[in-house]
Amino acid sequence: MSSPADNSPSIDDLLERYLTLLDEYTKLRASLTALQSTIYQDIARANFAAERGVRFGQDYYDARMQASRKVGIRLSESTPPQHPVFSVIACAESDEPASDVKAETETDAEIEADEDEKTPKQKKKKKPTNDPLRWFGGALSTPTPLRHAQSQAIQAVEDLVPRLATVSAAMAAVEVEVRRSRKRRAKAEAAAAREKEKEGERGMEREKEGVTQDEHDGGAVAVL
Repeated sequence: MSSPADNSPSIDDLLERYLTLLDEYTKLRASLTALQSTIYQDIARANFAAERGVRFGQDYYDARMQASRKVGIRLSESTPPQHPVFSVIACAESDEPASDVKAETETDAEIEADEDEKTPKQKKKKKPTNDPLRWFGGALSTPTPLRHAQSQAIQAVEDLVPRLATVSAAMAAVEVEVRRSRKRRAKAEAAAAREKEKEGERGMEREKEGVTQDEHDGGAVAVL
């Protein structure tokens, strides 16, 4: 009768998989480091060519900044052991920014009065955009290096970072499985050693019984 442990991967197979994952992780980290270096260089070029008083960085982020990506997590369905698989999903753009939403305390009369005072041009509002490049000016005034930095950052967030997180989780799962397999092997070896020791004791007892029986038979013959 086979136990559940018999169907689990061997330690050698687990270590081989771990080395494969480690190689993939190292390559992904190198790619991410190179991509980040290029992003910083492009941002530096954009700042160098920017007008006086303009600087592209986190100090000039829009106060209404919202996430444009969200993380999806699911369990792997292929090679055991199971581990989380990460992915990045684009968020739908909001139709109306939070600052443009009217307060709930306004009465219907106040809202109607405001609508009457608006001109047709004011009523036609452009659909807001969550594109971070718009925080630093219009689409036409955005420096080309900044556009390159954005496209490379998107590649890092949507491709490299989720793959890195997934491989890291897979490595952690393999490490746990290796420790469990080693514990199972140690228990099996200890049980086998105890069984061998008991078998040896039983053999010695049988030998003693045989010697005693021989002595008894020899004494009986001498008396006769």
